[in-house]
Amino acid sequence: MRKLLSTVLSLTLALSTVFMLASVVSAESKFKITEDAELAARIKAFAEIKELFTDKTDLAAVKAFYESHFQAETKRIDATIKADDPKIDENILFVLNNAIKGTLNANQAKQAVDKGLQWYFYFALRDLISNKVRPAIAKEDFTTAKVEFDKVVQIYEGVIQSTVTKRDGTYSLDMVGILKGTIDQLLKDIADKNANDFNVHRQVLDKTIIKTYALATFTYATNIPKKPAADQPTAVTEGYFLFLPVYTYLRGGSPDDANYVLNTFASGDASKVDPDKIQAALQRTMIGKVSEYVTNAYVKLAAGDLQGARGYAMEGNMFLSTQEVFFSKEDYASAANYAQQFATAVDNSNLAAAKSASYQMLKYLVVKDGIQLTIGEKSYSVDGQARTATSAPYITSKTYRTLVPVRLIADAINAEVSYVGATKTVKIVKDGKTTELKVGSDVIVQDGKANETVKLDQPVVLDNGSAFIPLRAVAELFGKRVFNDKKEIIILR
Repeated sequence: MRKLLSTVLSLTLALSTVFMLASVVSAESKFKITEDAELAARIKAFAEIKELFTDKTDLAAVKAFYESHFQAETKRIDATIKADDPKIDENILFVLNNAIKGTLNANQAKQAVDKGLQWYFYFALRDLISNKVRPAIAKEDFTTAKVEFDKVVQIYEGVIQSTVTKRDGTYSLDMVGILKGTIDQLLKDIADKNANDFNVHRQVLDKTIIKTYALATFTYATNIPKKPAADQPTAVTEGYFLFLPVYTYLRGGSPDDANYVLNTFASGDASKVDPDKIQAALQRTMIGKVSEYVTNAYVKLAAGDLQGARGYAMEGNMFLSTQEVFFSKEDYASAANYAQQFATAVDNSNLAAAKSASYQMLKYLVVKDGIQLTIGEKSYSVDGQARTATSAPYITSKTYRTLVPVRLIADAINAEVSYVGATKTVKIVKDGKTTELKVGSDVIVQDGKANETVKLDQPVVLDNGSAFIPLRAVAELFGKRVFNDKKEIIILR
């Protein structure tokens, strides 16, 4: 894990020169796989349907080709998608049908077919790994695992690699080289019957593709306002379909932000596409994923599940790598160095070292989305902006819990928080719901009813006329994650 992660995080910074050069030189070579004939025919049909778009496109013929060559497959993959999430077949047909009626144009139909089928192929790739390759490896049937993983490689090389190449050109990256080295490593893991390393390395494959489509979305958000008005509807459609492959995944990092990006493109209104807001939303979704997986790695390591911790650590670090184009070169190099230390500590089952290194890594994310504070100091920051609390946070000697003033917790959970002196109650209003915490009590009252299953690990305290709230308990109650290193604390989504 350490060698591959070092390569991934530092490739564009030229910190792993030997591996980098080997990857770049071999990036165009064929992988050592046996192609599946049925899949090869489908990939060929993907090229053929795009060729149907000409100066005089017969949209009815395009629809018929789609239905005869792809619809059964897109519906099969759609059946694996959560009920309320966007569906491939429905979205492609929506644009095709409206283009046939004349309410959308042929170029929009072309992008819906091209990018919509890329969405299908990427989900088919993930379906193969989840439901074919990994079960075979679990059964130690490495022959079947190789056959099914060859299909994964076939999809990547035949469909997805071209999009990765475009993003490399736009942002001066080498994700093609990273994926070449990763796929070679995964093929070696199968050949060596190394299930543990396969599980770690597959995260590099998956998250680099997620990075590709997230950056593609950002590319279109940046370019749409610059395009002639006549070309903007097509670009909005393309941005929409480029985001759909990663929407469900990024929504786990920040639902509001993922939905904002989706709805902006889904509106079809180019005037709503604000590049800065799209960038900020994309970053927050990815920061949420880093926070999630770093926390999961801690939990697994504390429970003695080293392999589970390794997998989560790689996922967290790969989502850090998605921030590469938004960081300065110096900041990314430093964050990547701490990410490498985090992975090494996990590999060594050293939880304390893992927490220390990852905290330093997370400091590069909190300036974009989160709160940073220090025990005993009134000054703190919200999304990198300096603020001052009325009182300094402190650790109570009775329970050793961190207590913070009301205003600070309001910033931490982005809610309206007030103290009602008459009843000695802290009132928190967020998303239309009210939570009440009473001084001296560990009971959490939500919308007028006491929570029977969750209680505070430290009651609210009244100190010199000011109410102090237990930081971690309340932050986590509202879905935030708290990280600390000595007296420093970071709160992330």
